[in-house]
Amino acid sequence: MSLSLPHDSRTKPAGRLLANLQALRRLVRLELSTMVALSALTGYLFAGGVWSWQILVVLGGTMLLAGGSSALNQWQEVDLDQRMLRTCMRPLPAAQFNKTLGLASALALIALGLLLLTQTPGYLPLLIGALTVIWYNAIYTPLKRKTAFAALPGAICGALPPLIGWTAAGGALLTQPAIILAGTLFVWQIPHTWLLLCRYRDDLKRSGLPDLFRTIPTERLLKINNCWIAGLFLSYLLFPLFGFIAHPLITIIFVAGLLVLLVGLMKTRDGSTAEIALRRFHLVNLSMALLFTVLIVDRVLG
Repeated sequence: MSLSLPHDSRTKPAGRLLANLQALRRLVRLELSTMVALSALTGYLFAGGVWSWQILVVLGGTMLLAGGSSALNQWQEVDLDQRMLRTCMRPLPAAQFNKTLGLASALALIALGLLLLTQTPGYLPLLIGALTVIWYNAIYTPLKRKTAFAALPGAICGALPPLIGWTAAGGALLTQPAIILAGTLFVWQIPHTWLLLCRYRDDLKRSGLPDLFRTIPTERLLKINNCWIAGLFLSYLLFPLFGFIAHPLITIIFVAGLLVLLVGLMKTRDGSTAEIALRRFHLVNLSMALLFTVLIVDRVLG
């Protein structure tokens, strides 16, 4: 007969550790932070950056800043998150982290991210990284409590991370490729945000935030959003138009992928408003993932 520890004694510490790691993942919104880091990597390679340890610095620094900003945002909005079904199970409102620990984690991640960016050439990546945090947490987050149109200035947050990578690779800010890349991310942020609001419009009412749908009816907002989506796809076409994609085959794949996504968007007309908004939300996100993939693969292949 073999002796063994009681089941609970063996599984409780492991289960607690797993639960803490899952809570931390939600606190930093790992998937979103990874997307932000990939946008910085895209900017770095788009500017002609070489494969070196600098890539890890750009990726790590940007991901830490994104995760820290997300955690700080949740600390700032814990009262709002408690009211919404979509967010009530986040670590702070669900009491998986206390507010002090959440704030300390956020500040530590931001500090580490900024410290990493000091290892990039020049001072611009560090300044842009700091500006991104300031814009997101000190401007956009409080502005959401003041106006239903906070997404418009808030879209600047999405345009800045690729510029961290761009400047880390030595690219000049006021150049056509940098402006087009950052501008495309800016345009993408609007349908990304508004479609999410359409999907969770009941949550928006519960939150107590200024209600966009009191100003613009949902159906009209979706039509306005379609104009932003059209502008986004026109922005995508600037990349092959200006020769920013070197390989012809990759250009063909990119344009074909955009056409497939555009047809998918045009077909999302059946179902409830929430269902339509969710399908369009995923397709809009896929379009940005396609751009990142195409630009990264194009630079990898040289």
